[in-house]
Amino acid sequence: MSELRLGCFVPQGWRSDLPLEVAPAELWDAMVGVAARAERCGYGAVWVYDHLQAVFPGDRSPVLDPLLSLARLAVATTEVRLGTMCLALPLYRPAILAHQLALLDGLSGGRLEVGIGAGSDPSEGRAFGVPFSNLRERIMACGEAAELFRACWGHDVTHFEGRYSVVEDAAIYPKPLQPSPPIWIAGGGERLTLWQVARHADGCSLFGPPSRVARKLDLLAEYCRSLGRPLDSVRVALVVDCLVADSEAAADLLAERHNRHGEAPGAYRARRLVGSPEACAQQLQEYLDLGVSEICCYFPDAARSDSPERLARAVLGSPS
Repeated sequence: MSELRLGCFVPQGWRSDLPLEVAPAELWDAMVGVAARAERCGYGAVWVYDHLQAVFPGDRSPVLDPLLSLARLAVATTEVRLGTMCLALPLYRPAILAHQLALLDGLSGGRLEVGIGAGSDPSEGRAFGVPFSNLRERIMACGEAAELFRACWGHDVTHFEGRYSVVEDAAIYPKPLQPSPPIWIAGGGERLTLWQVARHADGCSLFGPPSRVARKLDLLAEYCRSLGRPLDSVRVALVVDCLVADSEAAADLLAERHNRHGEAPGAYRARRLVGSPEACAQQLQEYLDLGVSEICCYFPDAARSDSPERLARAVLGSPS
């Protein structure tokens, strides 16, 4: 696992992963605390997700904004990479977002990674008065946004006329410290998303059991070959839930507690890392054998347990 970069999502409330019993200001401390712990024990990246309300609104869970969260994390950490996995592009105007991301890259000392996606929940957008176009248009807009970001970051004044964005005389300063923060397009759609990745992105994020990920990688390789692009120029990340337990019986209880959508137990566990730290590391190896070298771990209990540290010890040999 020497080439593996392990990443950790911080809790932001979407999946009721922040403590509800604390004062509002302390919610930010809980999020930052997970990032600081991840940095100490060897994680190479800390990730934020992008949602407006909890997946189960009846939980009344507070939800922290991804860009504000990154700003807080940028000043609370020093070395770990910071990224969005991923921003729901329909919620933003891409040129304005390019400006915000440039500022975040500077604030973090050049540690930003930018993941964008088509938005997984149109009903969430409608709840806040944001119309979502059809899925095909949203996916195509991701590729165009990647090109617009690079234009805004690379030119003194940007003129850009695309299908979804038109920009005239946009002057974005300061520029990012990185010449161009890496851009990820999230999702494994076989006809459109992976094609947009091959054409426009530095990386993509996938999820699911190893057999599903293997199929996506084969398709991505085919698209890259058709464009004359080396496959190893595209970074591939696995986004995966991690339920770390002391025993198989405890793992079963964790899976039952967090399986709130009522999936069949076998299907639920097939696309997650579930078990002891050593068992999770073994499951992870299946993905690494496919060629995945970036793992974005979501721990539903990160704010309340030492699960991130335990997995890091098993996977990275971290002493922390």
